[in-house]
Amino acid sequence: MKELLTTWYGEVVLLAAVSVVLMGLKRLLQRWWPRRLYLVDFWPPLLLYFTHHLTLQTTDSSLLPYEVMSLMILGIGLTLLEALNRGEILYGRFFKFYWRGVDLMTILIYLMALGFHLLLN
Repeated sequence: MKELLTTWYGEVVLLAAVSVVLMGLKRLLQRWWPRRLYLVDFWPPLLLYFTHHLTLQTTDSSLLPYEVMSLMILGIGLTLLEALNRGEILYGRFFKFYWRGVDLMTILIYLMALGFHLLLN
């Protein structure tokens, strides 16, 4: 089990397994599953954990604090943009837009960390 969480190929297999389970749940609970809830919405916590382990294996420090700080800056920036452009902050609209940004950002950072790990090891 330790290899499944700490090696890059184990991480990819675990992410695929979680995705298959979630797709099965979505199919089973089709009637009650939220319409705008996608598979990648469940990935960020796993990808944050995986990025942490990949960067610890490649370098002496983790990229996780910087990634979390950039996600905070993204949230502040989106809040300011939403308030300036629309004059109000609608929670549902903001949170969905923020979470899609988190999805994109964590996927890109994980892919960069995986690329550096494969190049340096």
